[in-house]
Amino acid sequence: MVIVQGLYDAPDIIDKLTDALHMILTDRSQPPLFLCIGSDSHILDSFGPLTGSLLKDKMPNLNVYGTLAEPLHARNLVSSLDYIYALHPAHLEIAIDASVGNESELGFIRIRQGPLLPGKAFSKRLPPIGHLSITGVVGTRAEKHHLRSNTGSLRPVYGMAWAVSEAVWNWYNGIGYN
Repeated sequence: MVIVQGLYDAPDIIDKLTDALHMILTDRSQPPLFLCIGSDSHILDSFGPLTGSLLKDKMPNLNVYGTLAEPLHARNLVSSLDYIYALHPAHLEIAIDASVGNESELGFIRIRQGPLLPGKAFSKRLPPIGHLSITGVVGTRAEKHHLRSNTGSLRPVYGMAWAVSEAVWNWYNGIGYN
């Protein structure tokens, strides 16, 4: 179920995302675990690790895994999750990843209830991740092969990552975990 969605450059997107995070994460005794999935070597698939890096820069004490320096991707995801879950048992997980959609959905950020399926666009069999998911639509279903290439613009990917990190920053400061 989609909780909130909107274009990354809409004037109210950060407020909408922040409000959704406040609604979902109110009354939590501990901050959630952010799992930012993707590859730092593919522009369009870098939404997750770019978001993770921005989150870690703004909030070093937040539980964030998957950055540009240490990405969570198909090759290391399962083994990394074992380690992460051992360190953070019973945390609420928020998974962040790039996604594909229709042409009219390009640039959309979505917060959804339920896990995401990393690698689904490429028929990879990876475990579902997250109690909640935040996705950024970086390509179309018809052109999903571009996720693996270095073609495509970094501008919308960065814009989506920045908007998500700002909303998490607003939520984090409003809730008082720091």
